[in-house]
Amino acid sequence: MAATKPLIKKGIFALILVVIAITFYYLTIWATPYYVQSKFAEKSAGYVNTPRFGDQPNAENSRVIPLPNPDFLYSTINYDLKENVLKISGIVPDSTYWSISAYQENTTNYFVENEEKVKSKFEYYLAPEGSTSEVLKNIPKEKIIYSPTAKGLILFRYLVSKAYPVKTLAELQHGVTVEKLGK
Repeated sequence: MAATKPLIKKGIFALILVVIAITFYYLTIWATPYYVQSKFAEKSAGYVNTPRFGDQPNAENSRVIPLPNPDFLYSTINYDLKENVLKISGIVPDSTYWSISAYQENTTNYFVENEEKVKSKFEYYLAPEGSTSEVLKNIPKEKIIYSPTAKGLILFRYLVSKAYPVKTLAELQHGVTVEKLGK
């Protein structure tokens, strides 16, 4: 009987340790995306519902990794839909890769389109999920992006290619507009 008490104590300790480890694991998996998005939002303070453009590698910044892939031009829109529906529009380059992706507040991707489906120009209306805004009344459903969260991120990717050198693509990239429409 005396030998079983230490075994029971060790077993309870091991069980508590396993429960703590599993809890920490799932808490980390749940919390990390929100943390990443909040850090991005902090860096984008003052640029809500406004396009921002990533830097291209050059001689001065060649020692840092400015982009996940230096063959792409990136731009983002850190959005907040509490007061507005957003109209996002611009020009899609032909003969090179282009995409638009939407991410909710926990970094889950919920919308993606690329140059295969969208030709020449794009126009999307970003609205909160379940929105019955009067602004959306006459808009085709395929042009409406319903966001599951009020805050999130829109990411644009443009592939630099022979058909589109950096300067030409940067002009198209900077031509993306965001218009705040009524609720």
